[in-house]
Amino acid sequence: MERLDSNQYQGMVEDQDNTSNAPKAKKSIRITTTDSNLERLIEITKSMSKEMRRDFDKMYGRILDLLDISVKTPVISALAQFWSSDLHCFELPNLDLVPTIEEYTRMTRLPIDDNVGVYSYRGRYVDERKIAKLIGLHPDQLKLEKRGAIQGLRKSFLEDHLEALAGRGSWHYFNKTLALTIYGLVLFPFAPNMVDHAAMDVFAQYETQGLNPVPAILADTLLTLELRTLFPDPLRDFGRIKVKRQEAREWKKELADIQDNKIAWTCPWYSPYEVIFSCGDFANVPLMGPRGCVAYTPSIALRQLKRTQVKPVEEQLGGICFQYDAPDVSQLLVRVRAAWRNVQRKGDDELGKPRVSASQEYNEWRKARGVPEYVLREAPHAEGSSRSSDETLKAMASELERARAQIKQLEEVEEAAEWEIDALKRQCKKKDEQIERLKIQGEENQTQGEHLKKLLAELADARNDTKNWWGLAKNYHEKNEELSQKVIKRKLKAKRKKQEADEAIEGWRLRTNVQRDKKKEWMKRCDDMADCVNYHSIELARRLGEAEDEIDRNPEIQLPPKTARFMRYCQDLARGFGREPKCLM
Repeated sequence: MERLDSNQYQGMVEDQDNTSNAPKAKKSIRITTTDSNLERLIEITKSMSKEMRRDFDKMYGRILDLLDISVKTPVISALAQFWSSDLHCFELPNLDLVPTIEEYTRMTRLPIDDNVGVYSYRGRYVDERKIAKLIGLHPDQLKLEKRGAIQGLRKSFLEDHLEALAGRGSWHYFNKTLALTIYGLVLFPFAPNMVDHAAMDVFAQYETQGLNPVPAILADTLLTLELRTLFPDPLRDFGRIKVKRQEAREWKKELADIQDNKIAWTCPWYSPYEVIFSCGDFANVPLMGPRGCVAYTPSIALRQLKRTQVKPVEEQLGGICFQYDAPDVSQLLVRVRAAWRNVQRKGDDELGKPRVSASQEYNEWRKARGVPEYVLREAPHAEGSSRSSDETLKAMASELERARAQIKQLEEVEEAAEWEIDALKRQCKKKDEQIERLKIQGEENQTQGEHLKKLLAELADARNDTKNWWGLAKNYHEKNEELSQKVIKRKLKAKRKKQEADEAIEGWRLRTNVQRDKKKEWMKRCDDMADCVNYHSIELARRLGEAEDEIDRNPEIQLPPKTARFMRYCQDLARGFGREPKCLM
């Protein structure tokens, strides 16, 4: 995997003496890091308000915060010396470490949803015209640059586009362009100051289909370690944690001496419910990145996931590791894609309750397998270096600079040659067409030439008109988006008012039903009272008639005055009820 670099740090490892009685030593590796200049990009993001940053985080996760993280080159260089290709983890003398999907997911705030899926390489990268549409550019405006076999967008081009979008207030395309830039410069760095085609592919799949990029980020990290060329990986770094300023040699010694009971295995806020343990028919987790695939073994990092570390099964260790340009990998790619459609997770039932510890069986296995020792050679600027070592290192650095200059010059020559070849091909094609036209047209050549010039002029005018119409259409599209947002807001407001009116009508309907029930109750009471009054009026008239008949049969009876008054009162009452009694004398 080709990597271009500007600011470099080289950590060199001294070969172990063959005559020494020390434990086995790992072969030395050379580490190169690239530090991208993100100052202008950070300055551009300062134009974003807090609300805009929150909206960006909701859309793309916490990747914007990665711009503020400084890369500690000596720490990374020293840690990389402990990478084991057999186990796919950092094999320190006293403990094993490996970046995990759960850690990357937590830091980026991009949880993996099985219903959506993750990034998958599909045999070719995204069409650049699709990228142009996503970031609000016409395909003719997208300026791709080639550096040998690498093709991508220059950082300065994207920064210019971001400033133009911010100036116009086109924040919809601003967010997409900013996310694309972070994908290429921070999450998937490859060539300095360039967002290459592979990073564009991961961004396009997330933007258009929501496919999670976290496994691809981890794959790029592990594959980089496997290929022995290390680049900045901010996801393994925390900007708020103070890191001692030491050289790689000092960090190397500190990492070699660290004990498993002296390390904070997890962050206090990290508490995973389930762990992605394997996929499909793989014993571990096959990660598919934008440039290759590599196996990741979570069973060797259980303490980092707040679990008890047990001895891993032999089939879980190591695994696949290849780049897409390798031969005969098509069937393996099909297996990896199918595996991510069947993700196996394990939780408390399989791994036990969260507890950071290691089993005795694991400790014995680690001790038995024998961990190699690593001896870091002095850097060129370290104290106590011999004069011959300085001269050797200076000569090596000078030779390296000359080689880089030659490579750069050859790349420029190659690029210029490619452009010249393409231009010659186009010229030859035009000449062939002209010859054919001359053979057919003959004497009409001059007239046809003038006509052709006129057509070319009209074509140029039409092209200018097309550009103008494109600008108008773009403005119309942006205004249409704003109008759509206003219409949506008005619809929501009308919906709320209708809902409030429906609630009010429902309240009145309930109150009307209550009043209607009360009315029925009072009408029933009135009917009952009327029936009662009617009955007693009839009974009063009947009994009053009987009393009058008895008085008539006994005329000698003289009623007392009060009784006579009562009888007259009853007669008046009976008349009031429509009953005509006899009159008492």
